Amino acid sequence: MPQETRIALFLIGELVAALRANDPDAFKCWLSGGLQDLGKPVVEKLLLDWLAPFLIEAEKDRLIAWHLG
Repeated sequence: MPQETRIALFLIGELVAALRANDPDAFKCWLSGGLQDLGKPVVEKLLLDWLAPFLIEAEKDRLIAWHLG
């Protein structure tokens, strides 16, 4: 398995854990690290394709609010 794929899978796990813990600081930290390691296009695809289907509407709204600050 390529290193980038391993990092992406780990990142998704940590982002989900931060959401479950309702920890916006951890989410932002992991998101920032993912952007640095993988780049914006890869992280956007991960969020849209893999994370979004698992979120209810309230979590999606909260996620957008965290991102906007």
